[in-house]
Amino acid sequence: MISKTRTVWQLFGPLRQSALSAVLLPCLITAQSSLAAPAGKTLMSRGQVVATATDSEAQRALKRRSPVFDVDVVNTGQQSNAQLRMQDGALIALKENTQLIISEYSGSSEEDGSVVMELVTGGLRTITGKIKGNKDNYQLKTPVGSIGIRGTHYEVEWQGDTLLLAVWDGTIEVSVNDQPLLLGQEGNYSFASVSQSGEVTTLLAPPQQLSRLTPPSQATSSDSEPDAQTDQSDTSSGLDETASESTSLAIAQAPVATTPTSQQAFETALPDVGRDISDNDFISEESLDTFGVEPIEDLIAERTGTALYTVLERSEFSSSAGAVSDIQMQISVDFDTGTVPQGVLSFSDPQGEWFAAFNGLIDANGMTLGVNFASHGQNLAEGTIETLFSDELSKLRGSFNLNEIDQPDVTASGLFTLSQP
Repeated sequence: MISKTRTVWQLFGPLRQSALSAVLLPCLITAQSSLAAPAGKTLMSRGQVVATATDSEAQRALKRRSPVFDVDVVNTGQQSNAQLRMQDGALIALKENTQLIISEYSGSSEEDGSVVMELVTGGLRTITGKIKGNKDNYQLKTPVGSIGIRGTHYEVEWQGDTLLLAVWDGTIEVSVNDQPLLLGQEGNYSFASVSQSGEVTTLLAPPQQLSRLTPPSQATSSDSEPDAQTDQSDTSSGLDETASESTSLAIAQAPVATTPTSQQAFETALPDVGRDISDNDFISEESLDTFGVEPIEDLIAERTGTALYTVLERSEFSSSAGAVSDIQMQISVDFDTGTVPQGVLSFSDPQGEWFAAFNGLIDANGMTLGVNFASHGQNLAEGTIETLFSDELSKLRGSFNLNEIDQPDVTASGLFTLSQP
């Protein structure tokens, strides 16, 4: 009887060990990640999106609702991208061929929060959360310098040997060769490029080299699952360290499925990160411009009275006739009637004053506006203006294009951010 028992164990021992490994391996990998502090979670991922824990070298594929930790190196491959919601409510959208090191992400407010990340390759666009201030509590390192914020929405991308910067709202401070560069509301420019040697070139418009968040092939193929991982039969052995080359990924094992217990513990440990995304679409660049904690239609429905937006926080205007000056703008919004009763824009160039009057309606996404009258000096003009709410309706962000009717090649255009007094 004893010998039979031994024989059975000898026969099925390897099978038991294999089955036991299959059960315990995901748990061990999850346990390794759970030792680190939670930094956020994955809203969406497309293609090859992998997190590597620096404390254990364990790799895991990031899918929708997968946690990210303060020891993770997040990589996106070719034709891949991801969006992360961090524990303070910040939203980080990673472009393709990006490597982001999350060294520290603790706390959930400006008083007790601390963020240290590093962009090694690729690019990202982010709307910062509750953790903001100076470089003492928020720091994004790049190959040519580090970035501190003062409550903002900005984009950064490393291309070859050049860092491209765009500030859509707020202010960032870039430390280049120990010299501060202010971009955005508190600076003279909102856009710039920085060479590897530290040479700064300020720009009047966003850098044309900035790539979109979603690769063109993904934008045209809506049938694919947003969190599906591209199965590459021919994977490379690691990551290219050359910044100018594409990053290829090697996934060491199958995606790790977080157990319900671990998932519940993670959700409990992670502070409130605001409204999640319930559909299966990525947040587009246009939606990022106005992304808030609550749906914009809910905020509009709750708002009453009339708001006057007169403080021009940001203006990037240009004219084919030359330099622009004397910029003035205001927009009146009536939330009770759902209308924009009056909007006025004026500025001057060497050939005279540009003037535009407009009005419109509030809709679920923001506003639908029409230009009623426009002129340039003594000449009639025409054009369009687009405006959206941001920062929970406290600001308006938009753009305009104007041209003379009789001489269409005489044009003016610009970007603006308006807030209430």
